[in-house]
Amino acid sequence: MLYDQARVQAALRRMCYEGGYPTILKKLFSPYWRLSAHFFLQCIAENKGRWDQLNKTQTSTIMALVNEWDYNFSAFIFDNMKKMLDDPKKKIFML
Repeated sequence: MLYDQARVQAALRRMCYEGGYPTILKKLFSPYWRLSAHFFLQCIAENKGRWDQLNKTQTSTIMALVNEWDYNFSAFIFDNMKKMLDDPKKKIFML
């Protein structure tokens, strides 16, 4: 589930994010939020690389987590697991 751009941008401003949307870079957050984004990317996200960048889905997910918005986190994790299994070229890794 993706949240609308205005809602995400307002939440990013409250988090003192210094960059633009939709390209979210972890290094442009304040240290507190950078650590939260880092834990999110390392523990929940399906990234195989680009550990400094969040895509739109990851941004919506972390905004929902931080701001206590309604979000289906189990569907997010399940979809990421399906993406990992669908690519036969990559090494299978489960969250």
